[in-house]
Amino acid sequence: MRLPEGTRLIRFTNEEFTQLTTYMSSQYGIDLSKKKILAECRMNGELEKRGNISMGEYMRQMAEDRTKQLEAILLNRLTTNYTYFMREPKHFDFLRENILSNLTPEWGRLSYQIWCAGCSSGEECYSLAMILQDYKDQGRWLPPFSIVGTDISEQALAVARNGRYPARELENVPVLWQQKYLAMDESGNSFEIGHAIREKVRFQHMNLLKPSVGLGQYDLVLCRNVMIYFNEESRKKLIDKLYRALKPGGYLFVGHTELLPRNHELFEYVCPAVYRK
Repeated sequence: MRLPEGTRLIRFTNEEFTQLTTYMSSQYGIDLSKKKILAECRMNGELEKRGNISMGEYMRQMAEDRTKQLEAILLNRLTTNYTYFMREPKHFDFLRENILSNLTPEWGRLSYQIWCAGCSSGEECYSLAMILQDYKDQGRWLPPFSIVGTDISEQALAVARNGRYPARELENVPVLWQQKYLAMDESGNSFEIGHAIREKVRFQHMNLLKPSVGLGQYDLVLCRNVMIYFNEESRKKLIDKLYRALKPGGYLFVGHTELLPRNHELFEYVCPAVYRK
């Protein structure tokens, strides 16, 4: 991550970095122990804006901040995940060819429910909604579906709820879908998610390591490129939570760099980055 030219990087002392990594690990399961430079770069603007204060001073102020605003800023700075529409398309191919194609009116359930854990700014959720809606538009049978996206970053969730993205994100979206499900602005610089897709998706704030009231159970859970930021203990807790959130026979998609052991005690291995309860 490069800083603007002429910007001075406010470095963390070893004690400050230890304080930060301990806090992020204990509260959110996020392992920053090998990402000191990244953390310094991401927090630099905020420390500079507050009078070039140290990270230790920021943590002190955060502990006294009853509004939790400083904690929210910290999370937004340190947990933002890069994502885009139709990322890791093999998962979407598997969804169409091996899951949706096996659903029939005899399936016996009134709805198909999906949870995107760590949804960032919403591209994954809207990609899924377009895939399922396109499947229905082709005359294939599918029960009513809904998608919930959760993330720890309120800033990312604000983008997701707004549903407006720069035009460059259209690169992997089929032209027909752009015409059916999206609306370009007059300048051509951005587009908005259409109502038919937006109404299928809702977003909520969630710390994946904290108890989640009313989480429910899902037919498909996606938790992709999230566990790479977690320490080992937190990964185990999260995997257990994802298992409990799945209905019997439900599927779990993880990132292609976060594979579970093939002989995992909870999940049945299906194919790379795909598991079944």
